[in-house]
Amino acid sequence: MMKKLLDSVVQVRRLIDLQSADSISTIGFLVITETNIEYFDSLLDSEIIDILSVGEPNEIKSIMKEDIPNFMNQQVYLDIRTGNINCYFETVNDFLNGNKFKLKSELFYIAENDYYSEESAVVNEIVNNYNKNIELIDFLNSLSHTHHLIGNQLKYYFYRISNSIVEIDIKYSIQDLDFFSELEGFQELKKEFLDPISHKDKKELFVNELVNFIECNSSDYLTIVKNWKTILNSYNKSYKLYLAGFSFEKIKTSSNEHFQKLLDRIYDSISKVSGYIFGIPIGFILLLNYFDYSGLLIFKNVIILILSILFFVLIWYILLKNIKESIDAIEEDIDEFINLISTVIVLKPIKEKLENLKKVSIKKQRNKLLIVKGVTISIFALTVIVFSYIFLDISIYL
Repeated sequence: MMKKLLDSVVQVRRLIDLQSADSISTIGFLVITETNIEYFDSLLDSEIIDILSVGEPNEIKSIMKEDIPNFMNQQVYLDIRTGNINCYFETVNDFLNGNKFKLKSELFYIAENDYYSEESAVVNEIVNNYNKNIELIDFLNSLSHTHHLIGNQLKYYFYRISNSIVEIDIKYSIQDLDFFSELEGFQELKKEFLDPISHKDKKELFVNELVNFIECNSSDYLTIVKNWKTILNSYNKSYKLYLAGFSFEKIKTSSNEHFQKLLDRIYDSISKVSGYIFGIPIGFILLLNYFDYSGLLIFKNVIILILSILFFVLIWYILLKNIKESIDAIEEDIDEFINLISTVIVLKPIKEKLENLKKVSIKKQRNKLLIVKGVTISIFALTVIVFSYIFLDISIYL
């Protein structure tokens, strides 16, 4: 019944020579024809329309339903009481006032934009943005712990484990709907949160990031909309931590443990570098000690030189390269971990420790590795020089 009534109103509204329109009624002129006469039956039965004859002032009178055929091809004066139809809206503002936080009916018509929801082929940017807005409001409602609705004022309240409480005051205007044009991502999240296995942790992770953003920035609804991608990125990072074994409840403890493991790896690298600083010179000194400085045992000296070269290759291309790769891997792990926890407020101290670790400890390790490389090259060069001296200065004359 409502659909048939609205269909008739929409068709008549599109045909009349409009004189005035507001949220209560629409007034204008229309020539009755065989094409449009069918629309008047349901409108008159529902007392939605007044049809008046057009003529001299003393001849103006209401036209009864049964008399309409007598006015075929004549212009009549129409007064449509559109305010009595719940799903008819003269302006977008009227539509928003009636559907501020929820679309009350899938069937509606907005005269200002000539948008009829039943005409699915018609695309309207304002309505599309409004639909995204309503979907986001519904999504936030599914996450909120409680809400407060009075008239056209709606507030959502969110809690988290640290007992922080924040609110989002849902306020927006027609002009603000443009901000929703590129809004996306929450539809997929809503589906994820329906997962019976991990939905609770996922929801808590997202709410935690949402609360973080509100505490650090603003609880203004439109600010949240404008920075929605930032909130999603923060959630995705937290979720990666979750997948890596950092449970939501123990995230700080788990992060400390991971930080300690990184620290242990650095100290293991330090001990190796420190050992090589002393071990490499001693190895070369032993080789130097076995040289025959008399120059008589040329073959022995060549063998020792070959061993020195092999020793250098072993140190340079295996031991020192492994240490360098280990330091690079640790630095990459630190960068990745910092990136993961960068938006998690409770892990800010760990983030600062990691950054300091990278700037100080890792840098020191690289400097020590350079020292070891310098010592290795110097002593190997010394070994070659000693061999050359013995060979050229003594052995060649034997």
